[in-house]
Amino acid sequence: MSVFFAGRLWVSPAVMSTIDDTAMADQGISVGNVLAIVGRSAGGEPNKALRFGSPSEARATLREGELLTAVLRAFDPSAQTGGPAMVIAMRVNPAVRSTLALRNAAGATTINLGSTDFGIYTNQISVKVEPGSVSGLRLTTQLDRELFTADNIGRRAFTIRHSGAQLTATMTVTDTAVTLHAPAGTVVRTIDLNIARNVRQLVDQINSVPDFRASVLDGNDNTPALMGLDHVSAADVRTADFIASANTQAVADWFNGHGEGLVNAVRVAGVGTPPAPLARTFLSGGSDGVVNMTHWSDAYTALQAEDVQWVVPLSADPAIHAMNDAHCAFMSNVGRKERRGIVGMGTGVTDAAAIAAARALNSDRTSLVHLGFWDFDEITGKLVLRPAFILAALLAGAFSGVNPGTPLTNRSIKVRGLERHLRNPTDTDLLINGGVFAVESTPTGYRVVRSITTWLINDNFNRVEVSTGVAVDFTARNVRNALTALKGERASPIAISRAISMTESVLRELSIPEPQGVGVLVGDAASPPFRNIRASIEGDVLRVEFQASPAIPVNFIPITIFAVPFRGAAAA
Repeated sequence: MSVFFAGRLWVSPAVMSTIDDTAMADQGISVGNVLAIVGRSAGGEPNKALRFGSPSEARATLREGELLTAVLRAFDPSAQTGGPAMVIAMRVNPAVRSTLALRNAAGATTINLGSTDFGIYTNQISVKVEPGSVSGLRLTTQLDRELFTADNIGRRAFTIRHSGAQLTATMTVTDTAVTLHAPAGTVVRTIDLNIARNVRQLVDQINSVPDFRASVLDGNDNTPALMGLDHVSAADVRTADFIASANTQAVADWFNGHGEGLVNAVRVAGVGTPPAPLARTFLSGGSDGVVNMTHWSDAYTALQAEDVQWVVPLSADPAIHAMNDAHCAFMSNVGRKERRGIVGMGTGVTDAAAIAAARALNSDRTSLVHLGFWDFDEITGKLVLRPAFILAALLAGAFSGVNPGTPLTNRSIKVRGLERHLRNPTDTDLLINGGVFAVESTPTGYRVVRSITTWLINDNFNRVEVSTGVAVDFTARNVRNALTALKGERASPIAISRAISMTESVLRELSIPEPQGVGVLVGDAASPPFRNIRASIEGDVLRVEFQASPAIPVNFIPITIFAVPFRGAAAA
């Protein structure tokens, strides 16, 4: 007799156990509220998600430009909302690195340097190579007031000597082999550095050759031997100890190490001698590039790999706005990473032009703002007029700094002034009906009139109200993430039960009101935030459905006053 248990047929008597930890799965919220901004900057690697947790981190990487301005405004959008915990910046301009070739005494390039960052400003990086005060080289890199220097850069790898009866003995070192000769011109052993890859292994190989003795120097056991040693040709190893060096690699390692942050180094194959002294020389070839539609498209393609919920393009071009909207729609449907966009126009835009632009978008995934705002320039300290697409980044920062499903309607924004004042309701009614996300000046500050999308087809709250749409997105994404654990499981009544239980756990978490929870779903005892969870299996399809009540903003507060005449009587 036997028993099948835990995926195995047991024949010999045994006491078996297994642990089912499926109920221990975290059914809590698994989706973030992250903002991504796409635009031009002076620093940062192009088409790479640059993550910043503070304004100082953004300044250090982006240096200057619209992208930096937008990130800084996103971090401090409103006195009534928190700032985002993280902002992702995507540099769209096709910037390239600056470069410099370091040459040896014979004039051959031995190390190619490239700036660690990208852009025209990297042409201001300079490099200086001097003889070391004791040995090796003294290296200096500099960018404005940022300076890195190190002295006596070099490396003694190992010592070698032949002590046999031969009157001459030599050693030749290349990138890939060490050849021993005794007497000179007669090959005794060729050691393949693809096999003896570090100095310790190389020394062990040398010591296996009769009459040759070698020792590792200065703890360089793990120093690479393959493409790591300085080249020598027929060096005398008979009359005295010969010290094999790795100075070229030491120079490259310093440029690539943590002690220097401006350039990276690549050693040139087949040269293997250290660079010669070089007066202070600037790198060249760095460029910010010229941005075209292909570069924007490449940035959005790269952004598909990131898990973000808000996307803002720093452009007033309607074609870029359409591209941003298409990206959000694709990622929300096919990509299964729901996200929304806020786009902005330039400056001097009329209300009629904004309404026309919103009508052209007509999307429940995209909001449009049209007013520029006044702000202090960080460099000059003067007030400057920022375009509306910077305001879009500020508003997206506010959305990503609050719980999903929270509206920005009537929230204050931190600006020094608006490009022009809108009349409420004369102007704002037309803009709202036209699908424009309007902001206004009020006696209590600058505020959002109503946080809406450009959707004009119907009045469904989840389509028009940004916050309600986000609440639906957030609910769908969290439930979907939880139920992903069931993909590949057996279709059975247990799977149905688990689907219902997992869905209920997520919905209950989403229904916890603020401040303890996110309050994405709202309700009470009479009308609960979710109900009627049902699951069914047909073939290989597990269907789950439920009813949920996403949060809807309070936009209107009608007040009725019943006026009645006074009735009274008096007596003397």
